[in-house]
Order: sequence, then C-alpha cells, then structure tokens
Amino acid sequence: MDNIEPGIWAPEPDEYALVHEEIRGAPKLFALCELDRDDEDWELTEGRVFAWGLAFGDRAEVVSTDGRGRGSFCSPTRAAETFAHTAEVRLVYP
Repeated sequence: MDNIEPGIWAPEPDEYALVHEEIRGAPKLFALCELDRDDEDWELTEGRVFAWGLAFGDRAEVVSTDGRGRGSFCSPTRAAETFAHTAEVRLVYP
C-alpha cells in the first residue's frame, strides 16, 4: 500500500461502503451554555458557552472551552443537569 496521508484519504466507492454505516453514526456536537440574570428583575444579562460536547450513542464527552475541564456523562442531558446545580445552564445543539 502506498503511503497515504490520513487527513486526505478519499475512499473509493467500495472502500466507502465498508465504513458508511459508522460514518452515519458520527457523534453529534452540542454546547453547554451558562446564562446570567439580573438580581432585581431576573432579566438576562449575559450568556456564554462554557463547554463543548460530543454525543455518542451511549455517552457524552464534554470539554470546557478553556480546555482545563473534561467529563464523561451518560447523555448530554445528564451533563447539563450536573452543571445546572451551580448555574443556569442550557443544552444547545448548534
């Protein structure tokens, strides 16, 4: 086999057929967003993405935007529920 750069592999139709189903099951990107509200009238004042995640069929992997925090959860919803104990968190699929 010739040396092929992994990032530029262009499969032939028969090669693609072998990996097609797995490619269709690619993880889904999601964001965990934190919302801040005004203490007086509870109006939204700020929002930010604090972590990105990938949802696989059986788990969700989360990485903070600063790269210092990581976590594994059984689902994106469970990740959002966990962080919602300390902040107002929303799960967003971009």
